[in-house]
Amino acid sequence: MPEAAHGEFTIQVTGNLICTKMTGSYNEAGATAYTQAVMEQVKRLNGKPFGIVADNRGVLGGTPEAYAVLDEYNVWMEDNNMHAKAVVFNAKIMATILKNQSPSMQAENIQMFTDLNQANRWIENKLEQIKA
Repeated sequence: MPEAAHGEFTIQVTGNLICTKMTGSYNEAGATAYTQAVMEQVKRLNGKPFGIVADNRGVLGGTPEAYAVLDEYNVWMEDNNMHAKAVVFNAKIMATILKNQSPSMQAENIQMFTDLNQANRWIENKLEQIKA
């Protein structure tokens, strides 16, 4: 019997910016549902460079299997023209856990924030570099 997906998310796309919001605790099925949904949005960009703001302030954690899914997803994103990614958490410890569980999150074009406004400013600056 398939595992029920844990964790909820929303995705909004404006131009070449993908904004996601995740809440709850994630298992492998929940992480897979999230990553597949975002990957579908990336595919619709037809290879254009893009940025992503991941609002994870409502994330309570995840299973080791969920973090493994996220690690594969981040590698795929890098291979599909992700220019920059801003990840927002309520607490710095959550960013530390994510970096430890998902080594791909240590890429230079990924930044962690505790303030959504700072994350949005950073990603806007990075996306402006694409246009220049």
